[in-house]
Amino acid sequence: MVVLVVYWLWCVTAAWRPGIWLLVLPACLPFLNFSAWTGWLVFDEFDILLLGALAGGYGRLACSGRSATGTRMPAVFWWLMALLAGTALLALYRGFVDAGGFSFDWFAGYADALNSLRVFKSLGFALIFIPLLQHELAHARALANQRLATGIVAGLAVVTLAVVWERAAFPGLTDFSTNYRTAALFWEMHVGGAAIDAYLVLTTPFVVWALASARRPIVWAGAAALALLTGYACLTTFSRGVYLAVAVSLVLLGLLLWSQKSDFNLREFLGRVWRRHAPEGWRAKAGLMLVLALLAEAAVVGGGSFMAERLTSTDRDMDSRLAHWQHGLDLLDGPADWMLGKGLGRLPANYAAHVPQGEFSGDVKLRDEQKPGGAANGFVTVRGPATMKVLGAQYALTQRVSRVSKGPHRVALEVRVRNQTDVYLELCERHLLYDGSCQRAFVRVFPGRTAWQALTLPLGGPVLAGGAWYAPRLGMFSLSVGNAGGVADFDNIRLIGPHGKTLLENGEFSRGLAHWFPAAQAYFVPWHIDNLLLEVLIERGLAGLLLLAALMAYALWNLMVGRARSLPLSAYLAASLCGALWVGLVSSFMDAPRVAFLFYLLTLYSIQTAQKVE
Repeated sequence: MVVLVVYWLWCVTAAWRPGIWLLVLPACLPFLNFSAWTGWLVFDEFDILLLGALAGGYGRLACSGRSATGTRMPAVFWWLMALLAGTALLALYRGFVDAGGFSFDWFAGYADALNSLRVFKSLGFALIFIPLLQHELAHARALANQRLATGIVAGLAVVTLAVVWERAAFPGLTDFSTNYRTAALFWEMHVGGAAIDAYLVLTTPFVVWALASARRPIVWAGAAALALLTGYACLTTFSRGVYLAVAVSLVLLGLLLWSQKSDFNLREFLGRVWRRHAPEGWRAKAGLMLVLALLAEAAVVGGGSFMAERLTSTDRDMDSRLAHWQHGLDLLDGPADWMLGKGLGRLPANYAAHVPQGEFSGDVKLRDEQKPGGAANGFVTVRGPATMKVLGAQYALTQRVSRVSKGPHRVALEVRVRNQTDVYLELCERHLLYDGSCQRAFVRVFPGRTAWQALTLPLGGPVLAGGAWYAPRLGMFSLSVGNAGGVADFDNIRLIGPHGKTLLENGEFSRGLAHWFPAAQAYFVPWHIDNLLLEVLIERGLAGLLLLAALMAYALWNLMVGRARSLPLSAYLAASLCGALWVGLVSSFMDAPRVAFLFYLLTLYSIQTAQKVE
């Protein structure tokens, strides 16, 4: 009921204040996803926000009783949009066919048909926003620019604060040697990926916009603090792709800002730098201090042993990545696959099924059976790796535990196996990918005289302190299968605290997989191809890849050479998109819908921002 009321209020707000969505969507994007608590993978709360913005925006246009005035776009734009939509819908259809046909499941996973819809929705939503975007740019271009940039800066602030909390709670703010890479609030990274990498690269240029736009020292100080936090967040991803992409985007941004002011006059530019060698005024002096602080931050973090290990392993990692890319290309079987792709969202399932030693580390599937008397009983089947023993217990069914007690815990459950199966139970202080303190239990289950066996297992390990008051640690219960080929059915799972309280929700699976969240650790190979171009090629074919290239060329030409090159926001948009493309050389992010939506939104905004009003 609360969600419905909030949704209705948001629809009314979006209709009452047209264009406010340009601020709200990027501001809420980083945190409006509670998959780790709800168990939803295909749908999330950010989708609800998008639907409310569309309902409010189009509702206002419909009630106005007249056609909306918008920017005048050339025919090539509409042809390109039509082709993008058409190829995306075709790739969606091919994804359904490749998965064996469409089937609906609120808790579908990466190997199911609905994963195609999960990947499709970012582009689909962005295309539906085009008329609303045209309307805002036609009526209030400057305000639209301000809202978009402010929303992006606000969202980035949320991400950087989440990074600070995560590192303070787990490895420590100044521990740069522990193998811990931040994920912030991007729960899409429960199977690895580059969601936070792409997000940081897309948004970092707008920190410069915040600094340049500040008109008072206190506002500038806030933007400077955000710059330091953003630098910290980028560095603690320990991603070489992020380092290079951010550097490239900021250098490009500097060149574009210079070109706007100097009209490409290099001699005049150098003379201006020479004449202004000595900083004057509070802004110049403060800017110099900020640059020195950022360099010091990079030096301190870069001194960690984990950073040094990441940088020195570049050659070895590139060899394995090239082999990984080749395995991905080998999935394309015949002219139809090369031209149209395997289908949206079908990379993980095809890679795991067809690449030698590319299997999933596990699987979770909700099932049901008829009880005596005709009633249905829901339960969950958890599988370990199919053949590779080394991947055992690296894929688990998890649930957030908010009331972890400082004492011993035990787990009561019912389990059914057909063959010997190793079962691991854990209650850990864990954000997403890395464990803190844990209490654990292990049991080797054999087929019994009765199908279902009732077990009660004490969890052994240190007391879970919960972290400092200013950086509390989240608790996570997980259940996994450790042996290759192991399969077990589970039902009526209860985590019992020292005072006898049950700490889990929906342990009997009467509400499907609600509150349960599958998560991988350490091994993420089949879920990502780690290259944006190959990801698009494998799932959408050459047709989809060429159209994406045309879309990006259109946007960047408009920003850097075309009519939009002199507009205030153009340099920041161009740097953002170029940075995303650069990080896409070693990462893929189309499988992270929130980040992909921001990428598409900025691209479409870049194309339309300088068009004439009808």
